[in-house]
Amino acid sequence: MNTRRYLARLAVAVLLLGLLAGLAPAMAMPARSGSANVVISQVYGGGGNSGATYKNDFVELFNRGAEPVSLAGWSIQYASATGAGNFGASSGQITELPAVTLEPGQYLLIQEAQGSGGSVDLPAPDVTDSTPINMSATGGKVALVNTAAPLGCNGGSSPCSEDARAKIVDLVGWDGANFYEGSGPAPATGNSTAIVRAGGGCTDTDNNAADFSAASPAPRNTASLRHFCGEEAPSVVKTSPASGAACVEPDAQISVTFSEPVSVTGDWFTITCDKSGSHSASVRGGPVTFTLDPDQDLAEGDYCHVTIRAAAVSDQDLLDPPDTMAADYEWSFAAITPPTAIHSIQGAGHISPLSGQNVCNVQGIVTAKRGTGFYMQDPNPDGNEATSEGLFVYTNPASVNVGDLVRVSGRVSEYRPGGKETNLTVTELTSAQVRVLSSGNPLPPPVVIGRGGRVPPGEVIEDDASDGNVETSGVFDPASDGIDFYESLEGMLVELDDPVAVGPTAVRYGELPVVGDNGAYAAVRTPRGGVVVRPGDFNPERIILDDEIIKLAGGAMPALNVGGSLARPVVGVMDYDYGNFMIELTQVPTVAANGLAPEVTAPAGPDQLAVAAFNVENLAPSDPQAKFDRLANLIVHNLQAPDLISVEEIQDNSGAADDGVVDASLTYSKLIAAIQAAGGPAYQYRQIDPVNDEDGGAPGGNIRQGFLFRTDRGLSFVDRPGGSSTSGVTVLSGPLGAELSASPG
Repeated sequence: MNTRRYLARLAVAVLLLGLLAGLAPAMAMPARSGSANVVISQVYGGGGNSGATYKNDFVELFNRGAEPVSLAGWSIQYASATGAGNFGASSGQITELPAVTLEPGQYLLIQEAQGSGGSVDLPAPDVTDSTPINMSATGGKVALVNTAAPLGCNGGSSPCSEDARAKIVDLVGWDGANFYEGSGPAPATGNSTAIVRAGGGCTDTDNNAADFSAASPAPRNTASLRHFCGEEAPSVVKTSPASGAACVEPDAQISVTFSEPVSVTGDWFTITCDKSGSHSASVRGGPVTFTLDPDQDLAEGDYCHVTIRAAAVSDQDLLDPPDTMAADYEWSFAAITPPTAIHSIQGAGHISPLSGQNVCNVQGIVTAKRGTGFYMQDPNPDGNEATSEGLFVYTNPASVNVGDLVRVSGRVSEYRPGGKETNLTVTELTSAQVRVLSSGNPLPPPVVIGRGGRVPPGEVIEDDASDGNVETSGVFDPASDGIDFYESLEGMLVELDDPVAVGPTAVRYGELPVVGDNGAYAAVRTPRGGVVVRPGDFNPERIILDDEIIKLAGGAMPALNVGGSLARPVVGVMDYDYGNFMIELTQVPTVAANGLAPEVTAPAGPDQLAVAAFNVENLAPSDPQAKFDRLANLIVHNLQAPDLISVEEIQDNSGAADDGVVDASLTYSKLIAAIQAAGGPAYQYRQIDPVNDEDGGAPGGNIRQGFLFRTDRGLSFVDRPGGSSTSGVTVLSGPLGAELSASPG
């Protein structure tokens, strides 16, 4: 979920930014000590364009090594060939990869944006991005990154730090790109050509110019015929249980898969466990996959180590040497441990005491589903209000239903939204193994927040963390600290009775700030129905309702004004995202009263000056004409066409496209034309462009403040050169009194 960044200043001079971007030198990615095993083998950006065969853009990965590679937590990040936008700067420039393992010689097909042309669907994609990357058909930069966090650089106008470069597993820049591997970028492409790595993906000299050529796109996926890179020694490519696996059942069998058909002789394996001791095993299968059935069950909590002896494993081909494995293969796994309760995972704090550990057989009832997983809650709480009984399970997607009793094993992780240190974390289970025990179970009753339940603190958000870090303060006080109160309910079903709005619905984000019990616990309300922030009282009783769950079923947060109310209690799951705790509603709420009604002001008289402030909500030329008409109607008929309007959140000409454009002249022109069409005057405007990607807006966009003024009412603007978004102004003494040194200021 995105959060809006509010303007602190008027922004940047376009000419200066363009000159700086134009002077950015091309940069080669430093050579790695060894070529990557997983590489970018093909990139196609012409999908759906005129003359294209395929309907979609795509990126293809290939495992050129001899070992399987997990892509969990990795991402594909895109930036234009020479523009100022950074890798992964918006959701439409990054594709998070799922927790899949790419076997040796295997391809992975990632489907990206679809155009209006083309006639052929891609082969079944292995990854489909819900916010796909819309790549250029002619050139760009694609990075395979070993993290899902944006790199924050583009290698050209924004150089990549040593830390950022270390996260890049593979990089390809083509058609004049200013960031690439080796001596130069790969060649240019068009609507009917892709850049394709030589040798079926095997060639990797860390030189884009030499490794890639432009050719007709030929997408391959995990079901395609594997392509092994040269004769290599046989190796273990897969085991079950996997290395580091936890919660292995006592009667589990062990399977070993080799990179090619092999023959095994003598004591080719050993199995040793710290509790149950050494094991022999019966063997079946081969010549690629062998299954070992240990002579006795594992003990509870066993830690077992398996070794495959290199000298006892030889390949069956005639291309020798090599014949036997290059080295012994060893891995370990842990047997099942006693079940772990959700409240033990959550603990009394913001960070789980089991963070980073594997837990077994965590049991609970599925209370809600969202796009990336599901929430579960223990129906048998421990009675300690400081420890939450709810937990999010990251499965992407969730193959369970609400009301299922499930048993989950996985790794305890702390997810920090956006990777930003200023955000708190959400405790969740990842790498989850889910088993449904029963279905149709009643849900745990929601915890009532407010009258008749747990009353949130009324003034203090946090007063125990002397250094401002609640995660390390060592003090967790849900009874008096608002931030701890909501943390103690994380992942649980909660209920809020008689909610009233203390702010309008943020329609773009599906969020509504409210207080419960008709505001009974809100200390000071404004005449309009908001809440007043005072020294020592930051209103922790305010909570945000969010639509992340209900929108999956086509629901939406109702539009509500300040002072409006909902007709019945709302129920949802306590969540946290980008600086706010919020209730993820499980049902669409019903409006009882809508609060403030739009007002119509009186027109200004001949000797009066009408001044207004008006937020146009990330307005861009790509917005529907209906939005421009609605805003124009409000300005002309409700505000009575004021003499001077301070307009907020005017967005650049290309809207959400992160292409370095900061000019907003088209946006202003379209708004002014709509005002005239609604019967209003021909406004003039003044403004300053912001620095690209600095002042917020839709992801990739640039918003700013500006002025609309009426020359037909006698207003004029004194233009004094020198104003910019990065230089301050001073107050000078002029012939008519005080004046600013530059305008706009």
